[in-house]
Amino acid sequence: MKHALNIKNTSSFLLLTLLIALCYSNSLNNSWQLDDYQNILQNPAIHLEHLQPSALIKTFFAEPSFNDTLYRPIACFTFALNWYFGQDSPFGYHLVNIIVHILTAFFLYKTTVLLLQSPKLQKRSPEAIFFISLFGAALWAISPIQTQAVTYIVQRMASMSAMFFMLALFQYSYTRLVVAGTVQRLFHLFLCGLFFLLALGCKENAITFIPTLLLVELTLLNRDDRFAKNVFFLVVAANVLVLLAAGYFTYSQGYLTNLTTPYKDRPFSIAERLLTQPSVLLFYLTLLLYPNPTRLSIDHNFTSSTSLFAPWTTVPAILCIILLVWLGYSLRKKTPLVSFALFFYLINHLVESTIIPLEMVFEHRNYLPSMFLFMLLTGGLWQFLQLYSSRSRLIHTTVLLLIPMLLVATGLGTYSRNLVWASEESLWADALQKGADNARAWAKLGIIYGWQKEQTPENLRKATAFMRKATELDFPNVNFKAMAVDNIGKLYAMYGLYDEAIGYYHQALAINKDFTKARIDLADALQKSGKLEKALQEINIILSHNSINPRFYLVQSTVLLWLNKPLEAAEASRKYMMSTSLPHHTTGYYSLGVALTKAGYHERGQWFLTLAHQEQPTDIRILLSLLENSVRAQHQDKSKLLAQQLVAKNTAQTLTDTLQALRTDYSSLPVDSELITPFIMLAAQEFFPPQASH
Repeated sequence: MKHALNIKNTSSFLLLTLLIALCYSNSLNNSWQLDDYQNILQNPAIHLEHLQPSALIKTFFAEPSFNDTLYRPIACFTFALNWYFGQDSPFGYHLVNIIVHILTAFFLYKTTVLLLQSPKLQKRSPEAIFFISLFGAALWAISPIQTQAVTYIVQRMASMSAMFFMLALFQYSYTRLVVAGTVQRLFHLFLCGLFFLLALGCKENAITFIPTLLLVELTLLNRDDRFAKNVFFLVVAANVLVLLAAGYFTYSQGYLTNLTTPYKDRPFSIAERLLTQPSVLLFYLTLLLYPNPTRLSIDHNFTSSTSLFAPWTTVPAILCIILLVWLGYSLRKKTPLVSFALFFYLINHLVESTIIPLEMVFEHRNYLPSMFLFMLLTGGLWQFLQLYSSRSRLIHTTVLLLIPMLLVATGLGTYSRNLVWASEESLWADALQKGADNARAWAKLGIIYGWQKEQTPENLRKATAFMRKATELDFPNVNFKAMAVDNIGKLYAMYGLYDEAIGYYHQALAINKDFTKARIDLADALQKSGKLEKALQEINIILSHNSINPRFYLVQSTVLLWLNKPLEAAEASRKYMMSTSLPHHTTGYYSLGVALTKAGYHERGQWFLTLAHQEQPTDIRILLSLLENSVRAQHQDKSKLLAQQLVAKNTAQTLTDTLQALRTDYSSLPVDSELITPFIMLAAQEFFPPQASH
């Protein structure tokens, strides 16, 4: 018996592995997408360089905006390990995601096998349990809708959370249905709790595990001994605590007191989101039933419900969800499996499809909630096969032949969907093809043509055209329009067209006056185009709102130096040095050294410039500033020595180009090229004496 079970488990694991590997074999080298950049590529807390405990612990605090905040530590830890072994190559990340998906599918199969043996369900043969569980897990695993959770690297947070969720549910089911001894039961409950915490450590919506346990108890399990009753009491108590915590969270966030006003940066109110989500849940169900890749998209343009009757589908959608709830409740005794699957779907959508103001639609949100829906399909199919095995061999054989065809068709859908995920351009071109009014798709293609392709006038024209089209449409986030306008400005700035860029930055700030990024870009363009007084005004505004970011003090110092205000520049540099947490202060030393030199404090300036030179001995500009310091201090011998070092370490062309660029490079610290050029020329003559004529 045990040997036969091991054979079934092994064969099931191998079959699921084979199916998933085939469907996702073309995704291993797919590119980074969307939130992958801020969560992984641009997140220094993830960039693990060694395996010391301090570095490993740091990965737990990898919130992209605030690196000292605990943020989905288990998922981030795995990203950090990927970075340690493969840096920014997506191959290893995709491989781990696929392995997570395989393990999740296998434990979905194992958990289904256990639950189908529940005493509350009609007794099924081992063959029926095996067929329903394995075929259901296989259909779930290779459904094209799961590609967003598997191929989109950062959604490991969702898939790994679901994996640990399923491991926890398996341990709980195993404890309640199989294990007999008290010690063993407690051990498996401990494992259940551990896996639940790991699921929470990947993504917070795993909190739905607590009401899921109550669902399992009420629909599938009996409580016929003291241990079972005690466990049930604990589950009920845990649900009460979760309910109280949810109530406090909702109240503290002000969701209920601001139901009808647009929420922060969203174009919808909480009430509008609650009215829309029934339609979204039904839309998800249609994608699960008919997951044709032509219906899938990275960004669905979903119409928000502004009232019960706008659009007209709002009330019917709400009634359908009420009908599903009623159906689940009314079938809880007659067909508890249907009740369990329906409520599992609804409960595990609670976090992301109710009151929290997330974007309306994302396909990866179905990864966990959809798990047991496929079991209903395969269960019905098994009953159909049993019914027609004696009635009609032709129908029975035809349906049997359709099963591998269904797997092949579904797998091909996933394989083709992964082709769309191959690059950012293919992904967003696909989204645009499925929704010409998709503002984010137009904006993303603009970014691709502007920054990822060769800089040519034609690509600039295409990029700005894409961006302008995006600004004419509705975004899922009110700040996105300001960002799109700001990006048009950045495109022009990248091509050196600063006046055009400045105009778009002003437009972005007109849309959102608190959009700091646009103000930073505006200050940068003003500085680079030599409009220094205006640049300083913008920098001062930035610092008044963002004084904790030390780099703006450096920008302020640079502009003040170009405006010939060295003492004020020195104070800005000092503030930078006081506020930065970096272990090395090269830029601070350099900035402060230049400011003190130009203010007439030559000895102090030399000290800081020397420190900067020691940390960056190959930086030609620091050496030029040291030369200027010596010339201003009238140290003739030292000036000649520094000039000789410059001539010896750099070609004549490099020195000429650098000195020429320094005259108008307002983004760099100013160097008085006219003051130091005579010393460099003299050193060059000595280093390269004129050849005697013959």
